[in-house]
Amino acid sequence: MRINPTVYGVIVLVVFFGIILAFQAEGVWSTSGKVAASGEAIQPSADDVNTIKGWMTLEQITTTYNVPLANLLKQFDLPANTPSTTAIKDLESNLFSVTSLRAWLESRAQPAKDPGTNTATPASAQAATQTPNVANAATPAATEHVTADKTVTGKTTFQELLDWGVSTEIIEKIIGSDLPAPSTGIKDYVTGQGLEFPEIKSLLQAEVDKTK
Repeated sequence: MRINPTVYGVIVLVVFFGIILAFQAEGVWSTSGKVAASGEAIQPSADDVNTIKGWMTLEQITTTYNVPLANLLKQFDLPANTPSTTAIKDLESNLFSVTSLRAWLESRAQPAKDPGTNTATPASAQAATQTPNVANAATPAATEHVTADKTVTGKTTFQELLDWGVSTEIIEKIIGSDLPAPSTGIKDYVTGQGLEFPEIKSLLQAEVDKTK
C-alpha cells in the first residue's frame, strides 16, 4: 500500500517530537543548556570562573562566589536597584561583560601576598642600625670638657676656669696665691690651703658669670 507523502511527513514529525517530549518528561533531555539531565538548574563552579555563562543570573553568581550583590553592582557601575534575577547577558556594556566578571571574580580569589616575601627592613633592624649613631652623638670625646653650663663645682679645675674666660690674675687674687697647676681641682687646692671652699666658689662663680 502506498502512503501519501503528506501523511508520511506528519507521521515523521509526530514521532520525532514525541520522542523529544518523552525524554523531557523523563528528565533526560534538555535543549536549553540551562538545566541538567535531572532537571536542576546548572550552576557555575566556585572553583572555575570559566563555567560562568551569559544566561546565568546575578543571584547564581553572588551565591556561588559569595559576593554581596551590592559590591558586584558597584564594581561595574550598574544600577543599585538591579534585580538579582537579571541575566548577566542583559547587563552587558562597556564596563560589564561575562569576561570582565570572570576576571574580577578570579582576582578576588587570588591568595594574599605572603608576608614572608616582604623585603622591607624590619623596624628592629633599622633601630639597630641607627643606635650607634645616637650613641656617638650623645657621648662627648674623652678629651672634651662639658662646659656648657659653666658652673663651679667641687670637681671643677683651674683649667676649666681659664677655658671659661676667667683670667689668671683674677683667680690668683681670689685664692690669695699663685695659680697652681691648671689640672688641679679648685676644691682640693682651696681646702688644702685652709680656705673655705663655699666662699671661694661663690667669688669664682661670680667671675665666671661675667663671661657668659
